Amino acid sequence: MGKAALARVRPFRDPPRAWAWSGVAWGATAATACALVANDGLQSIWAKTAGVGFGSRWGAALTAPLNEELLKFSGVVLIALVARRLIRGPLDGFFLGAFTGLGFQAVENWTYAMNAILAGGGVNGVTEVTQSFTTRVLLTGLGSHWAMSAVAGTGAGVLFAHSDRPVRRRLVPAAACVLTAMGMHALFDAPVLDSAGGLAVKVAVNFLVAVGFCLVLRHRARRRARAFLESAETPIGVELLTRRSRRRALERVAPGHRAVAAARAASYLDIVEERAANGDAPERAPDMNIITK
Repeated sequence: MGKAALARVRPFRDPPRAWAWSGVAWGATAATACALVANDGLQSIWAKTAGVGFGSRWGAALTAPLNEELLKFSGVVLIALVARRLIRGPLDGFFLGAFTGLGFQAVENWTYAMNAILAGGGVNGVTEVTQSFTTRVLLTGLGSHWAMSAVAGTGAGVLFAHSDRPVRRRLVPAAACVLTAMGMHALFDAPVLDSAGGLAVKVAVNFLVAVGFCLVLRHRARRRARAFLESAETPIGVELLTRRSRRRALERVAPGHRAVAAARAASYLDIVEERAANGDAPERAPDMNIITK
């Protein structure tokens, strides 16, 4: 359900399934497996250097933001290296990061539920799972890993969007995104605001930060796409801009020609998304209407 919701929030069209599921798979497997080992090691370091009491209280807030965010971010970068044409800008990085975090979040929630059953002696597993689901999905799910990884993934999009720019100009905003995600994670795990109201504040802060990133990136992408479609340099119609307008335009096409028109629209949408992602001028499209011809 979370994957479907994220896909629909994407401004122009749903992401390629393989692209989205690769992020989910990394978060659910490699990132979580490595985090289990890395977290135990780093928490033991905090306990040895600062004392058992400090490690028990602050270990999670100092460990998870470092290990887990870097592990999830490394998956986004790896997928971006494999599929460079699919990471065209910060918005693509945002969504790939969100999918990666969603996979991590799902497995972590399952792990906590199983641990709760074991801690309860396996006597009332249904109750333990229900309580874990209520806490980790219904109460904190909106501000958990998907939100943090989406913000960090934006940094990966910045890195890969403008390869012609100096590395320093790309590293600074990318690092800022990753550090912001770490800060969100540290706030989430910090032993402060421990009440139900405090937990709600933490979730709200993380959710609003992620939504803020998404809204800004979506608005910029739509503004660039509309400006491109309305400009004299392209014959592509503005009906390409939204899912609804494309669907209505295709309904006006004769049934026998709809498949061809849809394929043509999809190919030109690649051009529009490229311009919307980073403002670079795409290859000039042929002089035709992408839907009606």
